[in-house]
Amino acid sequence: MSDPARTPPPYVERGVADARRWLDDVQGVRVTPEVLAKMTPAQRLDYCRRFDQSRMPGWKDPRGG
Repeated sequence: MSDPARTPPPYVERGVADARRWLDDVQGVRVTPEVLAKMTPAQRLDYCRRFDQSRMPGWKDPRGG
């Protein structure tokens, strides 16, 4: 059984999780391919928007027109 003195209160655990998410966003931490595959399309779009896209090549119409 875990020691209650060593277990942080729920509000501390939530605060740590919020801080970790913020740091990951700021630092541009990349997720694993497995995590990326489990994201919804909207989550993937939000994830990709966190990274600089300015050096990507210009869009080219795949239909060749």
